[in-house]
Amino acid sequence: MTKHVTIHPARSIFTYQPTAMDKKKPKKQQGVQGVEIGLRLAYVLADAKGAMTLGDLARAANMPLSKVHRYLVSLCRAGVTEQDAKDGSYDLGRGAIKLGLAAQSRLDEFRMADDAVRELRQATDMAVTMMVWGDAGPTIIRHIAPPHALIISARVGATVPVIRTGTGRLFAAFLPHNIVGPVIDAEFAAGLAPTAKGRVLDRPAFDKLIDTIRKQRLAYTEGDYVAGFSAISAPVFDRTGTILLTISLLLSAGQPILGSKSPAVIALDRSARELSERLGYRER
Repeated sequence: MTKHVTIHPARSIFTYQPTAMDKKKPKKQQGVQGVEIGLRLAYVLADAKGAMTLGDLARAANMPLSKVHRYLVSLCRAGVTEQDAKDGSYDLGRGAIKLGLAAQSRLDEFRMADDAVRELRQATDMAVTMMVWGDAGPTIIRHIAPPHALIISARVGATVPVIRTGTGRLFAAFLPHNIVGPVIDAEFAAGLAPTAKGRVLDRPAFDKLIDTIRKQRLAYTEGDYVAGFSAISAPVFDRTGTILLTISLLLSAGQPILGSKSPAVIALDRSARELSERLGYRER
């Protein structure tokens, strides 16, 4: 059996793509049953044509009346549902509408981003990764690799450091300091020294690098995070001028570093700028 070979043991983010024989059935994760039941009631309301009485909800969800009432109390407090003061019926609340609108907006944004990533992979024949800023820092949400190449693959949902990756440095350059600054401070305090072309950077040198990235709107890393692997990353902005995500081209070991005038880097920069424009961003 082929073994799963980890490139970066500390985080186990970048790994060689395993064969079908290596893939095991994932273990079922534990969840919070109460949350699932509450959402089940919200989905019943979402599928209904209008407000529902307590009895109608209980029958539709196949749950005891008293149990449905307890969950509706919590859902109303959270704003997911609301109760009509006149007839006592229940309907979706402002919180549910807010979630729905936000989800719809992001669905459109990330559908366009996903199309851009696919087109970029086809145009460059290189691995492409898309990341957003999550609760724990830069988070991988999409990774597409050429079918013919044995290169690293990035696990969707994994996070990467800010100071040692191109995408992290883009977030450092364009996110508000109060958001990204504490993460940078924590990584420096933990001894996670950033490098550039093999040279270790102190904090002033790192800040200078971020200033350069902010002007160029491209970030290069040459083995700074995973030895032997390099990347070029570009930012994507939304209509408010906020960085929404990053797109990166990944180079496997042995591939030459791409210059700023190479077709692949030009395609990356153009793809990120065009996607930003489609999302409503306008250059100042």
